[in-house]
Amino acid sequence: MKIIIVVIMMLAFLLQSKNANAQWEADVRLTNATESSCTKSNWCIAANGNIVHVVWYDNRDSNWEIYYKRSTDGGITWGADTRLTNAISDSWLSSIAVIGSFVHVVWMDKRDGNEEIYYKRSTDGGINWGADTRLTNNTSWSEFPSIAVSGSLVHVVWSDYRDGNFEIYYKRNPTGNLIGIQNISTEIPSYYSLSQNYPNPFNPSTTIRYELPRSGSVRLWVYDVMGREVEMLVNETQAAGIYEAVWDGTRFASGVYFYRLTAEGFRETRMMLLIR
Repeated sequence: MKIIIVVIMMLAFLLQSKNANAQWEADVRLTNATESSCTKSNWCIAANGNIVHVVWYDNRDSNWEIYYKRSTDGGITWGADTRLTNAISDSWLSSIAVIGSFVHVVWMDKRDGNEEIYYKRSTDGGINWGADTRLTNNTSWSEFPSIAVSGSLVHVVWSDYRDGNFEIYYKRNPTGNLIGIQNISTEIPSYYSLSQNYPNPFNPSTTIRYELPRSGSVRLWVYDVMGREVEMLVNETQAAGIYEAVWDGTRFASGVYFYRLTAEGFRETRMMLLIR
């Protein structure tokens, strides 16, 4: 009995100490649907720097759909609601994860007559979204998904009844996050440049910085000493600016690697060393 009392007192002290200097601002209402029957649930939040992302499921359109909104100033102001799904049946139980400008969402969906896990992503911080991707295809229920990202890896877990009992299943996409490219400055450089990665040597990840004086098609990739491409980091049109891309070498052996940037007639290659 004494031990229990001591533990309770310690917990109370820790909570009091932790919150003594906490400064919480006023509540902010994020949704404002007019339908009195509208229900919003299973909200999930993720943040990267000053950009905050929220997803939830919502039946404002007489069907359960996944909605999203974001703040670009650390939660002070918020953009409009964005409907991420438009299925003939219910979409609900969403989860969100973010690294850099890449935002990943998973949810449970019944559009195919069975509860399955679906996924979609944005590569520009939630402004535009790709197509829905079905991750499961079972005869029984797949539900309650959760997602996380680490470097280039995207991880998903969910509850699944395919074997006659609810069990936890997992799958991953080894290159689904495209390494988390970030535009770190809107300053317009005067010339193209590719910087030496840092740290170097590194284990397991390193940052590659490059500068673009004008918009155009950009490719940045890593290859080994045999000239074989091991990972494509960037392959898209990018605006002028200063960028950083993080390469996670967790899945690769120690050794010398090269990275090359090509953009509108510019080409440069540098060497880096992975030490495990």
